[in-house]
Amino acid sequence: MLHQYPVSYGLSRSTATLRAPVLSRRVAILLISLCAIFAACKRKPTISPDVIARVNDRMITLADFKRYLERNAGTDLAQVSPEVASAMLDQFIEEIVVSEYAATHGVEVPAEQIAAAVRTQAGITVIEKRDEMRRERLVSDLTAEAREPSEAEVQAYYQQHRAEFQSGEEVRVRQILVHDEKLARDILRDLRNGASFAQLSGKHSAAPNAKRGGEIGFVSRGELPKMFEEQIFRLGAGEVSDVIRTDTTFHIFQVDERRPPGTLSLAQAEPLIRTRLREEAIRNRLSQIVAQSRRDLNIAVLTRRLPFRYSGTLPKAENE
Repeated sequence: MLHQYPVSYGLSRSTATLRAPVLSRRVAILLISLCAIFAACKRKPTISPDVIARVNDRMITLADFKRYLERNAGTDLAQVSPEVASAMLDQFIEEIVVSEYAATHGVEVPAEQIAAAVRTQAGITVIEKRDEMRRERLVSDLTAEAREPSEAEVQAYYQQHRAEFQSGEEVRVRQILVHDEKLARDILRDLRNGASFAQLSGKHSAAPNAKRGGEIGFVSRGELPKMFEEQIFRLGAGEVSDVIRTDTTFHIFQVDERRPPGTLSLAQAEPLIRTRLREEAIRNRLSQIVAQSRRDLNIAVLTRRLPFRYSGTLPKAENE
């Protein structure tokens, strides 16, 4: 007679029959859960809809760019062409790249200095001010590291750019700008009675150069509006113009010195040449930093999110 052996290691046949579908369902649920987890890991994190570019994990919003445009170009995004907007966006992002480079190379600004600077400058965020101060400190460091141009380099620059040191007639000019015609007439009367132009400029002028006695510096023909130029170039050294009226302002000019056409000698041009060569060296170094950082960093312009057709040179992410 055959013995009846237990089924499934001691489980009754009915218990084993019921347990199998339960295990199958549990395995299926586990597999579905694992698939969902893997899919979530592969899915890109959600990016806020106002983000228009990114530099590594740093997100740049349209509001950031609009503030930059207003601060640096004095205009609204709606007022510039797509080509200009693209160039300005590239410039903005490259400035952020330089700031990020500075931070990774030991250039940092204390938080209290940033906070103090923000309190005195309206319309700028802490991050924007931090970036600006990082760049300024980096440029300061590069300037200190820049070597002094040699005599041979100065002479070579002078020979290669002689036309730049030829000038037409120039006049050294001061300015007073006010918004009230009666005040302008009173100032002109005082000037013709021997009052100091510099002192009256400091007291009354609304121009940014007022505290420097209204000093504009040397100008040549074509550098000022025609209505100003016509009067200024008729004046002799020490003479004062009539009141010149524009739509909303009143101007008075004084010519301190006239300089005839000519060519600066090497000795006269040398300080300017040395400054130019140092500035050129710093610009070249910054260009190298930007080029290297563009290779090292994950930079992308999210072109579909921009309110203009982007034609810049930075990498594009057209499907985000």
